[in-house]
Amino acid sequence: MVNRTHDKARRRRCAWRRNLAIGGFASATLAFYFMLLRKRLIERHENVIVRPETADRRENPKTAFEPTDWQLAPVAAIYVGTLLLLVISTLVLIPAYPNALPDADRTLHIRPPGPRLQTNPETDLQRFQAEERKRLTGYHWVDKEKGVVRIPIEEEMKKLARTGIDGFPGAQQ
Repeated sequence: MVNRTHDKARRRRCAWRRNLAIGGFASATLAFYFMLLRKRLIERHENVIVRPETADRRENPKTAFEPTDWQLAPVAAIYVGTLLLLVISTLVLIPAYPNALPDADRTLHIRPPGPRLQTNPETDLQRFQAEERKRLTGYHWVDKEKGVVRIPIEEEMKKLARTGIDGFPGAQQ
């Protein structure tokens, strides 16, 4: 019988070595790329192209301008190299950490300690809401001896709109 925990650990070590090799290869490739780019920039810098004097310069000697321009190719190469670095590093990191946890689940999963008095809170809530609806929409005796009755809330609102409240102005008819 194969020991599964030992097998998982061995696979994890192999995956780690493989990811390290991929990351090392990508890093070495990018380092080589940037060395070539740096060498090319230095060579271009030695052969600086100076613009000839323009008519504006001769007419206004106090006006200054930058006599050299950067070559567009090295700037574009740095930009592309940076984008490649970001893409390659992302592609290397995804398989490097296959067991990485996703973003934390923010839902609350805490259960209060026992004893739990409600075994089914959803059903209890539905029952409570049904009782409240029944009290608000039905007729019930509050005190049968005194003749006090609870009437539906809609009828009470209509009656209150007709008669008004003591101390408040009456409804316009």
